[in-house]
Amino acid sequence: MRLQPIENSSDDACFAHSSGGGGGSMAAQHHQASRDQLDQLDRPNHLDDVFGSAPASPTETAAHSISHPSDVPRLQTEHTTAGYREGITVAKESSVQAGFDEGFSLGAALGAQAGQLLGLVEGIADALKTHVAETADADDAAVASAQLLREARTDLSTDNIFRPEYWAPDGNWTYDVVAAGQDDGDDGEPGQQIVFFDVANAHPLIRKWRTIVDEQLRRWRIQTSLLETDTAARLDATAVTAEPLNSSVAAPRANQTLDW
Repeated sequence: MRLQPIENSSDDACFAHSSGGGGGSMAAQHHQASRDQLDQLDRPNHLDDVFGSAPASPTETAAHSISHPSDVPRLQTEHTTAGYREGITVAKESSVQAGFDEGFSLGAALGAQAGQLLGLVEGIADALKTHVAETADADDAAVASAQLLREARTDLSTDNIFRPEYWAPDGNWTYDVVAAGQDDGDDGEPGQQIVFFDVANAHPLIRKWRTIVDEQLRRWRIQTSLLETDTAARLDATAVTAEPLNSSVAAPRANQTLDW
């Protein structure tokens, strides 16, 4: 019977090579150290959350992010809110205030012109109603002036003056405006600019009622120049007071003390 030789395994060859070279103990120690390192990597470290460790596993990273939420979203929200408020404050100071100042001046000019025209119409209507003799013509004039006053109050109201057909969405006027002293075909003096009173006088409703009021002033011979100064002649109240029916009865003294 003949025995066949068996091939040496890799472990036997390594062992034989190590023992034959005289460094068998060193190879065994190196092999054992490698196995210890592998065991330490597989063994969980319970002190990772205290001292920290080299890159943790994905499971530990997810658990860490869930247990300790980040402050970035909260800080981002706070900074966004603060920036929004600061933007509103700066825009209010630079844009809203300037627009209010310009709109206030233009509104004051329009209000002054509309108020002057409305006041003249109201004064004429009141005068015709109370001081004109009671005749057919006077009654017709009083009725016509009352109707004219109602129309003036409607046309010269704030809602009609600031209708969208006269103003653009940005606040500018849409009707033609010419600076004072300029003709339709003349450019005027160099550097002459349009002011708010030019815009007010060029308003279609203001122009319409200025023509009507001028016609009423000419009809009733009213001099508006007398109303522009305090030194103009004024009617004396005692001059228009009716005389007493009985001339023998003395008129009461003006400086008579009041009887309480």
